Amino acid sequence: MKCLEPFLLSKLRGNRVLFIVLLFTFIFINLLEAKITIELYPIVNLEKENVLLRDISSIKSESTEDRLKKFIEEIFVTNIDVGIKKIDKEDVIRSLKRNYIDLKNISIIGADRVIVKRETIKLTQAQILKDIEKFLEKNFKDAIEIVSISVSKKELILPSGKIEKKIRIKSKTVNNIYLSYYVFINGEKRSSLPITVKVKYFLMIPYAKKDIPKGKKIEPNDVYLKKSAVSNVLRNSVKLEDILGKVAKINIKKDSIIKSYLLSPDYLVLKGKNVKILYSNGPINIELMGLALENGSKGDIIRVKNISSNKVIKCKVVAPFVVKYTK
Repeated sequence: MKCLEPFLLSKLRGNRVLFIVLLFTFIFINLLEAKITIELYPIVNLEKENVLLRDISSIKSESTEDRLKKFIEEIFVTNIDVGIKKIDKEDVIRSLKRNYIDLKNISIIGADRVIVKRETIKLTQAQILKDIEKFLEKNFKDAIEIVSISVSKKELILPSGKIEKKIRIKSKTVNNIYLSYYVFINGEKRSSLPITVKVKYFLMIPYAKKDIPKGKKIEPNDVYLKKSAVSNVLRNSVKLEDILGKVAKINIKKDSIIKSYLLSPDYLVLKGKNVKILYSNGPINIELMGLALENGSKGDIIRVKNISSNKVIKCKVVAPFVVKYTK
């Protein structure tokens, strides 16, 4: 009946709020007085970083009310990265005290020391090489030949978890591709490796299918493509789209590489030559004679001198030796 005394007292005083506070205090005190037994395991294998009390022990309560037991189970003890960590009984006691647990109702039995082993993942040199080759195949296909890949022989030992690998290109030179190899565990970056790949570059190079005389415009049937190892300079200067439609500056022999410097644009207007200037303004259309001051291919904007007025105007090249005045 002692438990009803606060109620009677509060009723007499008309203070129901005080009753509720005292009632909950009474329940909590009973929870704290419940006997809790923590039995420590001798050896534990974990896949996660944070070690909770429930991970290293079996926790039992004499009370049917288990909120305090559940609270104790979730108490944090320590972190473990990779390898082995030893947790003594004193470490457990300190964790309980940090959470204001009254030890007089706690019994700690079992092992004096818990050996916690964190599960690990190993990445070998062979696995990393395979990842790099797969990345290069996806991103460069037939454009390169791998000469060598520089990867440390030491294997990576990482904590277990969801593993994700990312590879990024840092830079490229004539002979090398520099990569960064990243490893993430559960979304957190755990390792990064610099990787150097020595390579040979290849391109489909345009060759002359037949003898091409000087002054001839390059057509698709004048060219065939052949996979060839190229230097950085040649790679930037020889592309099929760069040569089609241009004019041979010299005679190009059959089976020779058609290099860009052997060609010139297909100019419809030549510098120093007369051109016809078309002028239109609403219903008014006028044709004038002019002198081209620049070479121009179709669509180019060039400077043209109006022969009648000597005024220099800007015109668009629209046909051989024909330009259109633009404002």
